[in-house]
Amino acid sequence: MNLDAATDHSGLRVMTTDECLERLGSAPIGRVAFVQGGEVVVLPVHHVMHGTDICFRTSGSSKIEAAADHDPMSYEVDDFDISTRSGWSVTVAGVAAILDDDEVVADVESRDPMPWTIGDPSMSVWVRIRPDSITGRELEPV
Repeated sequence: MNLDAATDHSGLRVMTTDECLERLGSAPIGRVAFVQGGEVVVLPVHHVMHGTDICFRTSGSSKIEAAADHDPMSYEVDDFDISTRSGWSVTVAGVAAILDDDEVVADVESRDPMPWTIGDPSMSVWVRIRPDSITGRELEPV
Protein backbone atom coordinates (compact mmCIF):
# COMPACT_ATOMS: atom_id res chain seq x y z
CA MET A 1 0.00 0.00 0.00
CA ASN A 2 1.29 3.46 -0.90
CA LEU A 3 1.20 5.43 2.36
CA ASP A 4 1.78 8.73 0.50
CA ALA A 5 -1.30 8.37 -1.72
CA ALA A 6 -4.38 10.47 -1.06
CA THR A 7 -7.34 8.57 0.35
CA ASP A 8 -11.00 9.41 0.68
CA HIS A 9 -13.09 9.28 3.87
CA SER A 10 -13.48 5.49 3.59
CA GLY A 11 -9.79 4.76 3.02
CA LEU A 12 -9.95 4.18 -0.74
CA ARG A 13 -7.00 5.54 -2.71
CA VAL A 14 -7.93 8.55 -4.83
CA MET A 15 -6.75 8.01 -8.41
CA THR A 16 -5.21 10.79 -10.49
CA THR A 17 -6.95 12.03 -13.62
CA ASP A 18 -4.29 10.34 -15.77
CA GLU A 19 -4.89 7.03 -13.99
CA CYS A 20 -8.63 7.44 -14.48
CA LEU A 21 -8.21 8.07 -18.21
CA GLU A 22 -5.93 5.03 -18.50
CA ARG A 23 -8.53 2.82 -16.79
CA LEU A 24 -11.33 4.23 -18.95
CA GLY A 25 -9.29 3.33 -22.03
CA SER A 26 -8.63 -0.20 -20.79
CA ALA A 27 -12.24 -1.12 -19.94
CA PRO A 28 -14.38 -1.24 -23.10
CA ILE A 29 -17.68 -1.87 -21.29
CA GLY A 30 -19.22 0.47 -18.75
CA ARG A 31 -22.53 1.83 -17.54
CA VAL A 32 -24.15 5.04 -18.70
CA ALA A 33 -26.56 6.78 -16.31
CA PHE A 34 -29.09 9.51 -17.04
CA VAL A 35 -32.56 10.64 -16.02
CA GLN A 36 -35.55 9.89 -18.22
CA GLY A 37 -39.11 10.65 -17.24
CA GLY A 38 -38.04 11.40 -13.67
CA GLU A 39 -36.35 8.00 -13.26
CA VAL A 40 -32.63 7.21 -13.18
CA VAL A 41 -31.70 4.86 -16.04
CA VAL A 42 -28.45 2.86 -15.95
CA LEU A 43 -27.50 0.85 -19.05
CA PRO A 44 -24.40 -1.06 -20.15
CA VAL A 45 -22.63 0.25 -23.25
CA HIS A 46 -19.39 -0.29 -25.14
CA HIS A 47 -17.30 2.88 -25.35
CA VAL A 48 -14.37 4.38 -27.20
CA MET A 49 -12.29 7.25 -25.85
CA HIS A 50 -11.72 10.41 -27.90
CA GLY A 51 -9.33 12.46 -25.80
CA THR A 52 -11.15 12.75 -22.48
CA ASP A 53 -14.59 12.25 -24.08
CA ILE A 54 -16.53 9.00 -23.72
CA CYS A 55 -18.11 7.99 -27.05
CA PHE A 56 -20.56 5.16 -27.57
CA ARG A 57 -22.76 3.99 -30.41
CA THR A 58 -26.43 3.41 -29.72
CA SER A 59 -29.72 2.77 -31.43
CA GLY A 60 -31.59 3.14 -28.13
CA SER A 61 -34.04 6.01 -28.31
CA SER A 62 -33.71 7.00 -24.63
CA LYS A 63 -29.96 7.57 -24.89
CA ILE A 64 -30.34 9.41 -28.20
CA GLU A 65 -33.06 11.62 -26.74
CA ALA A 66 -30.91 12.46 -23.70
CA ALA A 67 -27.95 13.31 -25.94
CA ALA A 68 -30.04 15.38 -28.35
CA ASP A 69 -31.30 17.41 -25.39
CA HIS A 70 -27.73 17.87 -24.03
CA ASP A 71 -28.78 16.26 -20.75
CA PRO A 72 -26.40 15.50 -17.89
CA MET A 73 -25.03 11.97 -18.22
CA SER A 74 -22.61 9.90 -16.17
CA TYR A 75 -20.45 6.96 -17.09
CA GLU A 76 -18.81 4.37 -14.83
CA VAL A 77 -16.28 1.58 -15.37
CA ASP A 78 -14.78 -0.72 -12.77
CA ASP A 79 -12.91 -3.91 -12.09
CA PHE A 80 -12.64 -6.15 -9.02
CA ASP A 81 -10.38 -9.10 -8.23
CA ILE A 82 -12.08 -11.25 -5.61
CA SER A 83 -8.92 -13.26 -4.88
CA THR A 84 -6.96 -10.17 -3.78
CA ARG A 85 -9.99 -8.15 -2.65
CA SER A 86 -8.77 -5.28 -4.78
CA GLY A 87 -10.44 -3.18 -7.42
CA TRP A 88 -11.13 0.23 -8.81
CA SER A 89 -13.92 2.42 -10.11
CA VAL A 90 -13.87 5.48 -12.38
CA THR A 91 -16.84 7.81 -12.79
CA VAL A 92 -17.29 10.50 -15.41
CA ALA A 93 -19.98 13.17 -15.08
CA GLY A 94 -20.72 15.50 -17.93
CA VAL A 95 -23.07 16.55 -20.67
CA ALA A 96 -24.23 14.30 -23.49
CA ALA A 97 -24.47 15.27 -27.15
CA ILE A 98 -24.97 13.56 -30.47
CA LEU A 99 -21.56 13.20 -32.10
CA ASP A 100 -22.00 14.83 -35.49
CA ASP A 101 -18.44 15.80 -36.42
CA ASP A 102 -17.64 13.49 -39.36
CA GLU A 103 -13.91 13.52 -38.64
CA VAL A 104 -14.41 12.50 -35.00
CA VAL A 105 -17.00 9.87 -35.98
CA ALA A 106 -14.51 8.37 -38.46
CA ASP A 107 -11.84 8.32 -35.74
CA VAL A 108 -13.99 6.56 -33.12
CA GLU A 109 -15.37 4.13 -35.70
CA SER A 110 -11.82 3.20 -36.74
CA ARG A 111 -11.10 2.30 -33.10
CA ASP A 112 -14.34 0.36 -32.65
CA PRO A 113 -13.71 -2.87 -34.56
CA MET A 114 -16.66 -4.71 -33.04
CA PRO A 115 -19.74 -2.47 -32.68
CA TRP A 116 -21.87 -3.44 -29.71
CA THR A 117 -25.25 -2.58 -31.14
CA ILE A 118 -28.09 -4.84 -32.14
CA GLY A 119 -29.03 -4.60 -35.78
CA ASP A 120 -27.55 -2.47 -38.51
CA PRO A 121 -24.77 -0.16 -37.17
CA SER A 122 -25.70 2.39 -39.83
CA MET A 123 -29.02 2.84 -38.02
CA SER A 124 -27.26 3.94 -34.84
CA VAL A 125 -25.70 7.22 -33.71
CA TRP A 126 -22.65 8.10 -31.68
CA VAL A 127 -23.18 9.81 -28.35
CA ARG A 128 -20.38 11.78 -26.71
CA ILE A 129 -20.11 12.57 -23.01
CA ARG A 130 -17.92 15.61 -22.53
CA PRO A 131 -16.66 15.37 -18.92
CA ASP A 132 -17.16 18.03 -16.30
CA SER A 133 -15.47 15.73 -13.77
CA ILE A 134 -13.50 12.49 -13.82
CA THR A 135 -12.95 10.73 -10.50
CA GLY A 136 -11.60 7.35 -9.49
CA ARG A 137 -11.05 5.27 -6.41
CA GLU A 138 -8.98 2.15 -5.87
CA LEU A 139 -9.21 -0.55 -3.24
CA GLU A 140 -5.66 -1.80 -2.99
CA PRO A 141 -4.82 -5.39 -1.94
CA VAL A 142 -4.23 -5.84 1.77
